This record gives sequence, structure tokens and C-alpha cells, in this order.
Amino acid sequence: MKNERGCMACKIDKNGAIKYRSIFSHMILSHIAIIIPCIWWLLGPNKGDYYSVAIDKFMAITLTICISFSLIYHYYYECVICNLEEIASIIGIVILNLYMIYREIPYLYIGLGFVIILLLKIIIDYVAIEKNNNLYEDYHAYCHYIAGIYVTYCVYFIRETFK
Repeated sequence: MKNERGCMACKIDKNGAIKYRSIFSHMILSHIAIIIPCIWWLLGPNKGDYYSVAIDKFMAITLTICISFSLIYHYYYECVICNLEEIASIIGIVILNLYMIYREIPYLYIGLGFVIILLLKIIIDYVAIEKNNNLYEDYHAYCHYIAGIYVTYCVYFIRETFK
């Protein structure tokens, strides 16, 4: 059940603390699929002048921060940073695509990435928490794998522009 801010009602333990998922739960571990390409992008070598490298690393850090909001959101049972998590995801996608345009990646590849995003949106809507909490708990983590495929896809083409 959502409260007036649009957040799920927080799960509170007997001591009054907000409950959280285990760090080893599927919902939390599935974020590895999204973070790994960001780390590959951040730590991987690239070619170009100082500004090109600085902008590239800044973009990798920005995307990693956006993904961290999702991790925090799911860690606390969808109870904290409720509206910010969705906004951060949208900002991450927009920034990533604008950067792909900046790096002159062909529009065809960017468009194919939007097909992955459309598939992700359809699946997220299907397993939305408002419809069925058991369905959400069992299957939303798989949405993170699709998001990981999308981020890997984008980072791959960005990294190719440095060759």
C-alpha cells in the first residue's frame, strides 16, 4: 500500500528501525548487472584529449550515482527516496543517450537501445508493485538484468568510439 508521497509503507522492526533486504538477496545482487558496465566504463582506458577523458569519466560517475539510487531504493523495501529513484533512472537514461549522440554513435544503435528500454518498461509495468507484491518480489530483479544489458550495450558503443 502506498502512502501520500507515493512510497510503499515502510516496514518497521520491533525497535522502530526501517527494515531492509539482505545484501545477498536477489533484488540487491541483481544490481551488479548494472554496476559492472559502469565500473568498466569508469576504470577502462580511453583515448583523447584531457577534456574528452574528463567528460567521459564524469559521465560514468553520473550514471553510477543514478544506479546507486535504485540500489538504495530496493535495499530499504521501496520505502526511501521513492520518487527520486525513478527520476534518477530517467536522468541516467537521458544523459547516457545524449552522451552517445555527443560521441557520434550511429542513430541506428541508439534506436536499438530504445527497443531494450521499451522492453524494460513493459516488464516493469507488468511486475509493478501496486498490482501484486509477490510478483514484484519474485520478478522485478530480472528487470535489473535487462537494464544491465542496456547499460552494457551503451557502454560498449561508447568505448568503441575511443579506438
